[in-house]
Amino acid sequence: DLNRPLARRLDEKLAGYLLNGNDPEEPRYSRDVVAKCIKAFGREAAVYLGGPDRQAEPALLVHGFGDLPGAEEVSTGTRIYIGGIEAAIDGVIAGTFSPLDFRWFVGRQSELSTRNGEWSAVACARPIALKQCLGLPKPLWHEVMELCGGESALLSRLEFVKRDDLEEDDA
Repeated sequence: DLNRPLARRLDEKLAGYLLNGNDPEEPRYSRDVVAKCIKAFGREAAVYLGGPDRQAEPALLVHGFGDLPGAEEVSTGTRIYIGGIEAAIDGVIAGTFSPLDFRWFVGRQSELSTRNGEWSAVACARPIALKQCLGLPKPLWHEVMELCGGESALLSRLEFVKRDDLEEDDA
């Protein structure tokens, strides 16, 4: 579900899955790195569903730290990054970063089309795109759609009334 975490902490199984995907035969990261990941994110983490496709692959780590070794900007000029996993783990352990400075996304959305109206590209300020979604009074998707206005705001409202997990004042 949008903006609903799959997990808020990591155990050994989830850490291994986020780092290595669902292929135990050829892990990208060693058991030592998995153990460090648990040390960094074991008590507090933000793990989300990125989409129904490619869920067997390692998760994406999204953040706003371009100086992390291994980090790559998702699109030029956004200052939103993926990767830099080992540096992120080390930074959280060292206390340089908070575990909630990072978001893990399992799976991708690869078949949606803007042409068919299944997906809408919107300009979004970096602070909103990187806003932590845990415990928000209103799901971030609804907030962004309302900020877009027009048909996007109406769509948000229509989706909101279908939900039974939010209060009227939250919309």
